[in-house]
Amino acid sequence: MGRGIDEKSRYKKKGFISKLPMWFKELFVRFWFAGAVFYFIGWGLIGGTRDQLDLTVVLGLVHGLVTDLAVNKIIIFMGQDAVDMRYMLCGSRRFYSVPVNIIFGIICAFLVAYTYSIVNYFAMRSGIVAEGFIFIGAEPLLYGLLYILYESIFILIKNTLRNIVAKAKGGDLHH
Repeated sequence: MGRGIDEKSRYKKKGFISKLPMWFKELFVRFWFAGAVFYFIGWGLIGGTRDQLDLTVVLGLVHGLVTDLAVNKIIIFMGQDAVDMRYMLCGSRRFYSVPVNIIFGIICAFLVAYTYSIVNYFAMRSGIVAEGFIFIGAEPLLYGLLYILYESIFILIKNTLRNIVAKAKGGDLHH
């Protein structure tokens, strides 16, 4: 009945976004969510907390939850045919993916916080800014870029180790 719409091609559009490579769409989704988490959590809690450690742990916790509950689901939805695990650290549908993504989010949040601290420390020591002033402040765009940089490094390490293990077993890993 009807117009003979093919059910498989019903949701496939031929627009601009569909022509972008998957790695670009994946990085954009990760960047957008990392920036949004910092915007709402980092800037939202910065006035209410005095301890940088508390803020970093909460940011990492929320990043892990958002990665598990939203980002990985969007990446799976954007995938063409099969679920491509290359773009996820732990994309399993089992329960253990939640704590793994939370721990991973906390580690990445600490790395970003230490990157800010190191850059500001060397800016003060080199005389670019006066002692006690901040050279680079935390804001969503740079935070998102640094977060996806560290996240991508860990995902690259995971994929490399996975390929080494697959080659050692004699198998070929396609995803």
